[in-house]
Amino acid sequence: MAINVIPSAANKIVSKSGKEFKSIRSLAKALKVNKATISAHFKKNNCYMHDGETYYLDSTTIYDKEKNFVDASQLSPDVEFDKEEYEEFLEQKKVKELPFTIDNFKFSQLKEGNRYAVALFSDAHIEETVEPDAVLGLNHYDIDIAKERIQKYFCNLTNCLNEDKVEDLIFASLGDTITGYLRAEQEQTNGLSPLEATEVAQNIIYNGLRYLCEHATSLKHIKFIGIVGNHSRTTKKIQHINGYKMSYEWLMYRNIQKQCELTNLPIDFCIPNSEMAIVDTQDKKRFIFIHGFQIKSTGSGTVCGIYPSLNRLAMKWAKTFKQDKIYLGHFHTCVSIPNAVVNGSIIGYNAFAMTNGFEYEEPAQQYEVFDTKIGPLLSRKIYCK
Repeated sequence: MAINVIPSAANKIVSKSGKEFKSIRSLAKALKVNKATISAHFKKNNCYMHDGETYYLDSTTIYDKEKNFVDASQLSPDVEFDKEEYEEFLEQKKVKELPFTIDNFKFSQLKEGNRYAVALFSDAHIEETVEPDAVLGLNHYDIDIAKERIQKYFCNLTNCLNEDKVEDLIFASLGDTITGYLRAEQEQTNGLSPLEATEVAQNIIYNGLRYLCEHATSLKHIKFIGIVGNHSRTTKKIQHINGYKMSYEWLMYRNIQKQCELTNLPIDFCIPNSEMAIVDTQDKKRFIFIHGFQIKSTGSGTVCGIYPSLNRLAMKWAKTFKQDKIYLGHFHTCVSIPNAVVNGSIIGYNAFAMTNGFEYEEPAQQYEVFDTKIGPLLSRKIYCK
């Protein structure tokens, strides 16, 4: 019958005749033998023979194939010890000696509702050129890189929606998809004219929406919010009454809507004739979507950043609109406070940010998931680089 041996971790030594020794050192002293010799025998055979006597580690136990334990004194001295089982035994012994008990938890699953998400998309500035030398190698950006980052964004967003089992999506495009000719230098450095950039941008966004519809398996419905930014305007200054009419982005959103309707994509569009859109969710939350130029602040370059101005605006609008949260872009910085979320950018760090001392930030967009019965579940960045 095959027998495996598992010695305990005890240091005491016992002989077959019943003699005991506190350690290998005391055994070596009594036998007048080098302790290294005894240790070598224990490592090889887990026993030591001297003058017809056999010595063992105390509390050694053995078991046969049926796991029946036998006293070590009954073991023949020529039995070999299994080192792997010995080490496993020691680990198990350590665990069993810890003062812990194993409890089986009994709990009921928290009743969940429908999951919906808010995905922000803003500040792509697709035709703007960022040369590495102009920002000390921190970024490189052109129309091809813009396409690649936006494609990565939609792919990563789709993965998040599938992992989070989101059924309804509020996709909020918050403006500055293009850079336009807001500043004179942009007329000299942009890779495309505003009209050319608008055409490219609408194709990229449409294909991203089509990808979402085809690959977000749990998604049942998309609500598209189209907010115009300040860079896409055709006027020198921002016009509040008819600003949407003077924006390339407003026309771009309308073109995307028509294309989605022609190809039967399950998307509802909200393209407001104002600076903001208000959305009431199925769990009775109210969200406001704006670009962000309404907030007068120097951005992340100040000690407090945009927090004071953002919070003041949120409190003012809450008196009229009773909103739960405001979503905005414009500042190219991911910021989240209880009553507002500021989106990052796709273009990333540029010369304007460096000149104004803004903090470097990787290209990313904000994403939040809600449960209609539980409430907010998570808030995270979707990286585009």
